[in-house]
Amino acid sequence: MRRFAAFLITQYVRLIWISGKWTFYGKEHPSPYWEDKKPVIACFWHGRLLMMFKVWGGLHKLHMLISSHPDGEIIARTTQSFGYGWIAGSSNRGGRRALLNCVKTLKKGESAGVTPDGPRGPRYQASLGIIHMARLGGAAIMPISYSSTRGKFMKSWDRFFVPFPFGKGVVIYGPMIDVVGSKKSEEELRLELETCLKDITQRADLYCGQETA
Repeated sequence: MRRFAAFLITQYVRLIWISGKWTFYGKEHPSPYWEDKKPVIACFWHGRLLMMFKVWGGLHKLHMLISSHPDGEIIARTTQSFGYGWIAGSSNRGGRRALLNCVKTLKKGESAGVTPDGPRGPRYQASLGIIHMARLGGAAIMPISYSSTRGKFMKSWDRFFVPFPFGKGVVIYGPMIDVVGSKKSEEELRLELETCLKDITQRADLYCGQETA
């Protein structure tokens, strides 16, 4: 059943992408890192996970951090369908092991995709774990979000946004956050990430006529 669910999600994401018209903003922020194949941590809210499978532009592999909960297998299979790797774990399920595995991935020159408010919230609050990961792995943080003119916010803790086919969507990349060598405190960096993600999510929703949940 999980394999079938992953298949359906994969096909739905492809349908949304092919049938919609997508515009990108802020690609100049991650482009130098992608071109130089530098490892980054792609950060996006848990509620904006669905279309992240289609917006990675790096020339090196991206590994998504996925909850070790049994339902995480669905996302893991979907991730593999798009050619990405995955790392099992979350902030409250195997968090230390997940952090170490992400750091190892970054040090190998590959990138990680993380939801800083996942897997259970609070919604739109970034955790300090992302800052630790970036510092230990020597990687910059890439904030990213999206929205669409056609879609629905689910009644879940993260207000998961499901875009519908034949919509006009926008993908926004925020300024890169360089943790290594920064003189800012970890809390300042965490707040910078949180503020940036909130800002680009609101901008994406504004462009698409959606009211940020």
